[in-house]
Amino acid sequence: MKVASLLLLVLLSGCASQAVEPSYYLLRSNQDLPSSKLSPSVDFALGTIEIAPYLNQLGLVIDMADSQIRPAVNHLWAEPIYDGVRSLLTADIAKANGQELMPANLSKDATVVNIRIDKLDGTLDGRAQIVAYWWLVRNDEVVDLNRFSKSRALRADGYSAMVDAETALLEELAKKIAASLVPPPPK
Repeated sequence: MKVASLLLLVLLSGCASQAVEPSYYLLRSNQDLPSSKLSPSVDFALGTIEIAPYLNQLGLVIDMADSQIRPAVNHLWAEPIYDGVRSLLTADIAKANGQELMPANLSKDATVVNIRIDKLDGTLDGRAQIVAYWWLVRNDEVVDLNRFSKSRALRADGYSAMVDAETALLEELAKKIAASLVPPPPK
C-alpha cells in the first residue's frame, strides 16, 4: 500500500512540474511600413481610442455566450491591448487615407476622430468578432457617427488564427474609418 501511494505521489508531482509555456501575441498592421517622410493630415487628427474594460487584460478573450467570457490563461497579449489596437489602427488608417493622423492635441482646427472598441473577441464556434464605433468632432460638434459590427470565421483552429482574424477585422475597421474622412468644404 505504501509503495502504491508513493508511486501515485511521484506520478502526480511529475505531472504538476510540467508547466505549460504561455504564448504571446501582438496586434500589428500587415502593412509594409518603409522608411519615408510622413505626410500628416491637416484636416483630421486622432483623438481618443477607448477599449471596453473587459478586454483590458492579459489573456485573449473568448465569448462563451449568455454574457459570459473566458480569458485565456496561456494565450496572452504581449502588450496592453490598447497599445496594439492603437498601433494597428494608426498605421492602417494612414495607409488607406494616404496621410498620418497626428494626435488631436498637436493639430489645431482639425476634425478629431474618436474610436471605441466595444467587442473584440473569439467565439466557441470558431469566429472572431468586433463591434466598434467612431465619430468625428469638428468645432466641438459631432459631425459624423458610425458603427462597425462584423464577425469573421477563423482560417484554422487556435488562438493564433483568432489573432489573425481580429487583426483582419481591425484592418477593415481602419479602411471604413479612412473612407469616412472627407475634408470639410472650404470656407
